[in-house]
Amino acid sequence: MGKEKKVGVFFGIPFPVWVIGFLITGFGLGYLYPKSLILKAIYESGSYFPKTVVTFSALLIFILLSAAMAKLVLFHREKAGKLFGLIFVIYFAMGLVSLIYVSVLIPLLTNLPINQAGHSLPSPLAWLKLVGNTFSKVMTQQPLLQALVGSMIIGYLSGYLKVLRPLAHGFIKAGDLVLLGFKKLLWYYPIMIGCLAIGIPLKFGVKGVAMYGATVLWVAFGSLTWSVFMIILAKVATKRTFKQIFSYFGSVWPTGFGTGGSYDTLAVNLISAETDLGLKPEIAEVSIVFGTVLNKNVTTMAVLFVTITVCAMLKIPLSLTEILVLIPPVLILGLESPGIPGGAGFFMSPIIGVLLVAPDMQIFVTTFVTVYSGLIPMFATAGNTTSDGMVGALLQDRFSHYLGMDSKISKKGDGIGA
Repeated sequence: MGKEKKVGVFFGIPFPVWVIGFLITGFGLGYLYPKSLILKAIYESGSYFPKTVVTFSALLIFILLSAAMAKLVLFHREKAGKLFGLIFVIYFAMGLVSLIYVSVLIPLLTNLPINQAGHSLPSPLAWLKLVGNTFSKVMTQQPLLQALVGSMIIGYLSGYLKVLRPLAHGFIKAGDLVLLGFKKLLWYYPIMIGCLAIGIPLKFGVKGVAMYGATVLWVAFGSLTWSVFMIILAKVATKRTFKQIFSYFGSVWPTGFGTGGSYDTLAVNLISAETDLGLKPEIAEVSIVFGTVLNKNVTTMAVLFVTITVCAMLKIPLSLTEILVLIPPVLILGLESPGIPGGAGFFMSPIIGVLLVAPDMQIFVTTFVTVYSGLIPMFATAGNTTSDGMVGALLQDRFSHYLGMDSKISKKGDGIGA
């Protein structure tokens, strides 16, 4: 696809056009030539990259989160504890609310049964026991979650203890290199999607393509309604005007949708948060940089929708009961899934497959990555990234006294999108 001249544009064509074009091409080729051995080989080639990412996922998560924590402590040393604690609580709460919201949407948008046929509904105590067992299994047996906890502790200590400062700078440099690597490979993402998309009609026919389309509509509805909710929350709970809020959304939402990755939206998000929303630089940096790492509220909503579709495709028994049991681990997984295009598909699918006892893990992961591609991460990223700015406004307007900061709106707040 050639060398990129500016972010998200290859050969003068925007990134979303490449993604959708390769997606449609893959679906079309798989439908027209379902017995082609060449297409089957191309499909298999597309699975190599996600398999590689999954193999090194714990290491990548450890580096990225250690770097983010080290940056917070190094550059906001006096307020690091308060800032991190508060922002972690806010993003955790947002993630929980988004998953409760999607649990309400699922019965309205899908035909998922409340419980599996032949099984009685669990009592509240039995359900809590299921949740506890699932959560315990994830926390003790999954390296991604252990990497999440370990990276935060080590990242904090490396930034706080003078003797470990070289380690903190090493984490930051390593984190920048990881993100640069993914950015350099952004051109391959549409190609990978096209390769994997071949597998949907090859394995599941027209019905599989229709199921993918339905999933996109579910995610789009969830993302758009969540954005409306965030706009209302910002207007009610902060000092921002509708002009500021809509200017910010007008700049960041299309950028997030266009890139499909929070990290690729980071620069625009920071500029717009300061200029459109009038956030102080230190508030914008913390809420948006950490939001890029920790905030995947719309992504987790999309992951549950995709789980429903993948289980239907692979004939894995699933009901709303299992979805509700998945909420705690998915909530935690949302805190460690990196903001790269399709990152949730790469990093969450193996653990979800284990929890659902998928009979063939490789097929489950590649099918999940395929479905969680194209338009789905675009809608998810647009919802995630704009939520980060709303959190920044909330921090500045409602918690400035607690943080020891001035709550006055920046003079830059006239807006770049106005």
